[in-house]
Amino acid sequence: MRDSGYMRPILLRLNSFYAPFHVRAFVVSFCLFLCGCLLAAESYGSDLDGVVDGLQRRYAKAETVTGTFQQTYRAPGVEQVESGIFRMKRPGLMRWEYRQPEEKLFIADGREAFLYVPLDRQVTVQSFRASDIHGTPLDLLLGGAEIRKSFDVSWEKQLKPTSEQTALIRLTPRSSAAEYESLILEIDPKSFDLRRIVIREHGGNTSEFLLSNIALNVRMKNRDFQFKPPKGVEVVRLNSEE
Repeated sequence: MRDSGYMRPILLRLNSFYAPFHVRAFVVSFCLFLCGCLLAAESYGSDLDGVVDGLQRRYAKAETVTGTFQQTYRAPGVEQVESGIFRMKRPGLMRWEYRQPEEKLFIADGREAFLYVPLDRQVTVQSFRASDIHGTPLDLLLGGAEIRKSFDVSWEKQLKPTSEQTALIRLTPRSSAAEYESLILEIDPKSFDLRRIVIREHGGNTSEFLLSNIALNVRMKNRDFQFKPPKGVEVVRLNSEE
C-alpha cells in the first residue's frame, strides 16, 4: 500500500508521486555560466514585462489546456523520470495520465481527487475543490495566477534554456506560506507557450516539467474528468487534514 503522502506532488510539483504530500498542497539542478543566461535574456530585447504580459494573456484565454509532459524529480541520491499526457479544464478539472515508466492516473472532478495506481490495485481519494489550485503552479496553466501580484519576477540567470529561442524567468512567491521556494518558467517568446516549469522546494528538491504539444481551448467533455474505481481495487480515503 502506498503511503498517504503519495498524492502531494501533483499540485506542488505538477507533480510527482515520490514524496509525502496531500492533494491540496499539491500542481534546478543544472547550473551554467552566467553569461549564457544573460545572452538568453538579451535575445528578447530584455523585455521582461513583455514576456510576463504575453504569458498572462496567453493562458488567461484558456478554458482548456492539453499537452504532453516529461517530469523529472530530483532529490539527494534520487532522479525519477516520468512522462505522459495531461488535460485540464476550468475551473478545476484535471486528468494527468502517467504512462512511463509506470502507469498512474490522477483525476480531479471538481469535488474529489483520485490517484489510481493499477500496479498496486489501489485508489487514493481526497476532497479537492477548484479553489485548491490557487497558489500552485497549475494555476498558471489555467490562467488563474496574477503573476505580478503573487510573485517577484526576474530573469533566470542559473539554468540553461532548452532552446536558444526561449526565455527563462524566475518567479519568487511573495507569500511566506508558499510551499515552494521559486518557479522557473521557460517560455516561447512568439507563442508565449510554457515549455518548461521547474519547481524548487524549500529543502532544495526540484521537479522539472518539459511541456510539448500544448493546445488551448480544445473541446473536452466533463465525463473525461470522472473516475469510477474498478471492481476489486482497494479505495483509501484521506481526511483533508492528512
